[in-house]
Amino acid sequence: MEGAYLNNKSHVVSYLIVAFIFMLIIVLQGSFLSFFLVGVTVPDLLLIAVICLVFLWGENRGLIVGLMAGLLQDLFFGPALGFFTLSKMLVAILAGAASREIYRDQIIGPMITVFFATFLHEIIVFALSDFFWGIETGFYYSLEKLFLPKAIYHFILTLFLYPLFYRAEQKQFFYPSFK
Repeated sequence: MEGAYLNNKSHVVSYLIVAFIFMLIIVLQGSFLSFFLVGVTVPDLLLIAVICLVFLWGENRGLIVGLMAGLLQDLFFGPALGFFTLSKMLVAILAGAASREIYRDQIIGPMITVFFATFLHEIIVFALSDFFWGIETGFYYSLEKLFLPKAIYHFILTLFLYPLFYRAEQKQFFYPSFK
């Protein structure tokens, strides 16, 4: 009985650790990166972090991570509550399904998943924005000038970020000991 309680407590603490990491990423992404990358597509580090964690934790816990990340992003930067929550949650579900079929020890799987997940995420946000407010830029223009560069950017950044998450998972950084 006590072991199950400690396991649940460990999960709660791991989500709190991840929420803190997500808040740091949001601050970094919203201030530092947007200040230095003026005129360049700012990467969505939160999306990369979500997909990396989904690969390591599976789709059930990944769904919660995607929901948490999207909600935090909506609270800080979202035009309305739910835009990033829905898109990150759906991307987490699909990345979790892909993670069942791909080895998590090899980096190419998460890199390719991040590449395609970026397209899906951006298409969902584009569709929601177009539905609610109307967008003056066309879909194909956005695809070529925004989505593709961001997907390539994310593909390259995953090469550096996934090993950090993988090592943190191997060293049980997300699971503090309660002894």
